[in-house]
Amino acid sequence: MSKTETDPLALLTAPLRFIGSLTLGIVLLAILLSLIALGTFIESEYGSTVAGFVIYGNLWFHALIALLALNITVSILLRLPWKRHHIPFLTVHAGILVLLFGCFLTWQMGEEAQITLPEGTIGTVAVKPERQQAEFRYVLHTASNVPQTQHYPLSLGPFSWQDYTYENWIKDERPYKTFLWYAMRFVTRTSALKGEDFTAEILDYYAHSALESVPPFDVSILWNKTVQTETEQGEIREVPRNWEQVRLDLRQRHGMPGLSDVRGVNAMMSQGERVSYSLALSQEELAAFQKSRPKGGNHAGLWGEIVLYYGGNLYSVNVDQLLTLAEDRRFPVEGSGLHIGDVRLSERGPIIRFSVFTPSGEKEGMALMPDNPELNVQARKLGVFGTYWVNPQRIMQESAGNADNPMLQRLATHRLDFMQGPDKKLYYRLWSGREIVADDVVPEREGQGKPQFKLVTGQTTGGVEVVIDRFTPQDVPGSRIVPLPVSQSRQNEQRVKLRVQFDGTEDTFWIRAAAPTIVPLPPEQDQIRYIYGKGRTLCVQLNFETIDLGFGVLLKKFEKRTEPGTRMPSHFSSLVDYVKPLNPRDAESGFSRDLESHQTLPHGENILISMNRPGSFAGSSAGTRGRGYRIYQSSYLGPYYPDQPQFHELYDGTVFPWETRPRESIALSTLSVNADPGRGWKYFGSLLIVLGSALFIWRKH
Repeated sequence: MSKTETDPLALLTAPLRFIGSLTLGIVLLAILLSLIALGTFIESEYGSTVAGFVIYGNLWFHALIALLALNITVSILLRLPWKRHHIPFLTVHAGILVLLFGCFLTWQMGEEAQITLPEGTIGTVAVKPERQQAEFRYVLHTASNVPQTQHYPLSLGPFSWQDYTYENWIKDERPYKTFLWYAMRFVTRTSALKGEDFTAEILDYYAHSALESVPPFDVSILWNKTVQTETEQGEIREVPRNWEQVRLDLRQRHGMPGLSDVRGVNAMMSQGERVSYSLALSQEELAAFQKSRPKGGNHAGLWGEIVLYYGGNLYSVNVDQLLTLAEDRRFPVEGSGLHIGDVRLSERGPIIRFSVFTPSGEKEGMALMPDNPELNVQARKLGVFGTYWVNPQRIMQESAGNADNPMLQRLATHRLDFMQGPDKKLYYRLWSGREIVADDVVPEREGQGKPQFKLVTGQTTGGVEVVIDRFTPQDVPGSRIVPLPVSQSRQNEQRVKLRVQFDGTEDTFWIRAAAPTIVPLPPEQDQIRYIYGKGRTLCVQLNFETIDLGFGVLLKKFEKRTEPGTRMPSHFSSLVDYVKPLNPRDAESGFSRDLESHQTLPHGENILISMNRPGSFAGSSAGTRGRGYRIYQSSYLGPYYPDQPQFHELYDGTVFPWETRPRESIALSTLSVNADPGRGWKYFGSLLIVLGSALFIWRKH
């Protein structure tokens, strides 16, 4: 019988000796080094986000490191009492423990963010591009016991959710796909969000996506009317009209600056009839399209009437009464609680512009056109959708100067409006020039044929026949959303499919994540969604978590140099000041263009940050949070020039205090902001490892 089997102390220390054994340490190190090497290859192929997600940020990787730390600690304790010859061993192993402790501090308390600034602006917050969050904000009639804005962190991962299905994952050639497939099993994903008075379910997620153009909407129309034609002998005859094909392409509207609210196009046929096509992104917008009708009578003056759809009800307003309002007066919309003000009418269109005011003081502008309803600007934030109806014949007869108005003459002809609803179905309505004579959903096609239907035109004879030659449902004007394979690029857009239940209503939609920047640019139409409840509007956006730096970064000048004879950048840098904003509102918003209300912090003037030369902020100045940051030059956008819309969005012609003339170009600089409380510990641990290794060599000799 061995001593180990009879000695109780030996039986007790046997597990500890295994935990602290050199064999276990070598095995753990071999596994960790293999994973780190694999992570390097994965990072080069897919980017740091994927490598961090499947390896460095995974719980089992942290468990391996914790087990290695335990192995080293037990190995040190088993050598008690320590002797002089243990000093090299203790120094090296203590250095590893200190290094691991520094890594732990970085993991738990470190911050990695970025700040993107146009020249001549101040930023006091930085964005974490790897930490997404959903923002739900009430913009209308907020209840007093509900927070105005609610944020919910999202854990979605770097892979599209369709990739978590094995059949979808293996269909493409992906490097290291077997390892990635098993690593993906250990991660959790956010699937549901519960707010104060709403619930949201995440149905799908595209980590990388793009917009794919869809074919135009093609429709063939036959007006059962006759037209006059002249024969070769000079005789005038009445002949039937032929079929005409109309092409409506929403792609020409997508991405146009200043037209983010426009979702429609139109076309004119040979005899003046018009056809329009637009997209509705909410049930309320579709309901307004289906239900809005001119009431006539006392509701309509010479210049017609406005019909507003709000809260499930229709409200008619006499335009002539609106035109009598004084500039500082508002017209009450009876029974709705809404008021109308700031009314302007352009008779050439006609086009009416006005502002809608809610009982709680919110305001939003609208612009309505009877001739081109697909181009109407609606009060989507407030949930107010309007239609402008006029009797063109009456205006031409009673209004001096409008007898030959071509716009009114065109308005007096037939118009066939199509609208794609949120359910991706196609709806239509037929305007006769005085009234809506038909409306419904386009019927499904029968067998292999094309969808077709017939309508009466409101006259004693004639009608119209319609055949839908090609209709492809669209997610945004002219395009549909398609997923892309995971890649290194961060330029690919992230999208989430949400189902939100709010005040008894349910809405399902795709929403695109905002750009990770603090520059206050208005969201594009697929980056924001309004959900209409009982007298309230809930706004949904996807953005990123931010950190308050405790000081401001003023970007004074960005400089880029290129390789001689090429456009490849060889050097780019940012000249910044560290400042303290004096305006509380600017400090709260995190972004400011006010170059007067700030104070330059000591030793914080004219700091040059370049690609290989980071800046640092000690955080010890008065008014800061006392946290140290390193600031690196990361990337840039631009420069933009006066012939580009970005120039006017980012620059208002101000002469910066450090310059003598207005800018002829403007650029944005992206700076990486890093706070690492474990940096010193990691340096110290590395120094101990080097020192212990030197002691081993000295002792050997």
